Amino acid sequence: MSARLLQLAWRNLWRNPRRTFITMAAIAFGYVMLLFVACLMAGLRWQMIENGTCLVMSQIQVHAPGYYPSRSIQKTLGGRQGTDVSAMLAAIISDRRVYAAAPRVYGYGLLSAAHRSAGVELMGIVPDQEPKVTILNSQIAKGSYLTARMSKGVVIGDKLASTIGIDVGSEIVLLTQAADGSMGNDVYTVVGIYHSGLDAVDRGLVLMSLSSLQDLLHLAPARIHEVGIKLNDITAATTVAAALEDHLDKTLRVRAMAWPELAPELANYVQFNRGITFVLFFIFFLLAVIGVMNTMLMAVFERTRELGMLMALGMRPVQVIVLILTEAAGLAVASLVVGGALGVPLLWYLQVHGLELGGATGGVISLAGVVVGHLWYGRQDFPAYGQAALGLAATALVSALYPAWRAAHYRPTEAIRKV
Repeated sequence: MSARLLQLAWRNLWRNPRRTFITMAAIAFGYVMLLFVACLMAGLRWQMIENGTCLVMSQIQVHAPGYYPSRSIQKTLGGRQGTDVSAMLAAIISDRRVYAAAPRVYGYGLLSAAHRSAGVELMGIVPDQEPKVTILNSQIAKGSYLTARMSKGVVIGDKLASTIGIDVGSEIVLLTQAADGSMGNDVYTVVGIYHSGLDAVDRGLVLMSLSSLQDLLHLAPARIHEVGIKLNDITAATTVAAALEDHLDKTLRVRAMAWPELAPELANYVQFNRGITFVLFFIFFLLAVIGVMNTMLMAVFERTRELGMLMALGMRPVQVIVLILTEAAGLAVASLVVGGALGVPLLWYLQVHGLELGGATGGVISLAGVVVGHLWYGRQDFPAYGQAALGLAATALVSALYPAWRAAHYRPTEAIRKV
């Protein structure tokens, strides 16, 4: 392509500056909207995955084969003999992609207090390690979180506390079936009340120390049900889970499950979110096609005589097509530059301040069983930004094909006589 052709294409764009500015504004606005949508959708995906995995579940769970989803209390890692918990945690942490790991024990029982009772899920944790993997410790509404000194302390949800009629400092009785078939029961003190925003968690989950729950279930210290894992990069969960399973299987049979397998509803929503983003992109691309095609057709109609003269002077049809496509490409590039410049402050605002979803009440918003919060933050999605730019540029070129083809098929003698 000669420099003369580029110069001619650029001059042709500004023959009607008003029409060019209107088309540029439309494409630039479309690009800003695509950046806005991509940033918000990426932020929503990240918030849902982060909140869905870091509240209680964790991003990867390591169990004994056959433990999940029935969660039988007999199926501990390493079987009845248990395993060297410290060695297993060290092997997991040795993977540089792993940020932290924490052991857990689960059980089910009956919580009784103040002449009332409720069925609950018991979760035994190591107070110093669990906060590195999950964030329930940051959701304490009353009292305090567990500490290593609270051997008989428990933390319960606010809705469970309201249902039973207890508060911080109240004594409760936990009754459960132990791993050996006997009945386990003991008295505990409520040291903290949390509010997660999820009804099922706030009504039914009781946190206690790992050793206390092992004693209640008659499990040896070497017997745990699960190791919860947090990663440095949450998007690598499936890959890391497969690698950890292969690594740990050399010494102990395990099953490592990433969050998409643990929370299929959340994984489906993430896919749905990506589908919505694609549909919105497609709609904006269609609008760009209409705008650019209209501009190019009008430019061709207005320059019919000029194009006829150029063809009469020796310009080949393929050169005419290249000229029109170059004009469309120049229009797209200029529009994308303007749109990108306008989009930068918008993306910054979405990431720093977010969008208010809860209104004046600041209420909690939940989607697919996951607490999102009342602020919807954006997140950088550079692949989507690049796809949007390439898509709009390709759309501009495709929409200019028909006007270019039409101009290339003019007969010079007829085009020159056009008024």
